[in-house]
Amino acid sequence: MANRTFSKRIRNLRIDHNLSMDALAKKLGVTKSRISMWENNGTVPRDDILICLARLYGVSTDYLLGNDALEECRPKEPDRLAHMKRNLEKLNNQQLLKAESLLRIVFPDIFEEEDL
Repeated sequence: MANRTFSKRIRNLRIDHNLSMDALAKKLGVTKSRISMWENNGTVPRDDILICLARLYGVSTDYLLGNDALEECRPKEPDRLAHMKRNLEKLNNQQLLKAESLLRIVFPDIFEEEDL
């Protein structure tokens, strides 16, 4: 029996962590076709792989399987903020410093606690 919740969650987590199917497969020691089966067919992996996935993404196995809602465990990040974070992660150190400088000028109050 397919687990549609697992299918959706495992795909969303992979994308949120900027991992391709190939990259995730390498991290877990499985094939890309295995990842595809999880995401498209809702096939649930062996227990040891399920535990590795949960640790990799910082979630519980219950969440992955749909037995627990992640939203209850931690606040959901707005899509716009998640999008901005993904793009900031693409910047090199010099570009990040420039972005931080601009943010400090436009929003000085968000950096006050850190400067103390």
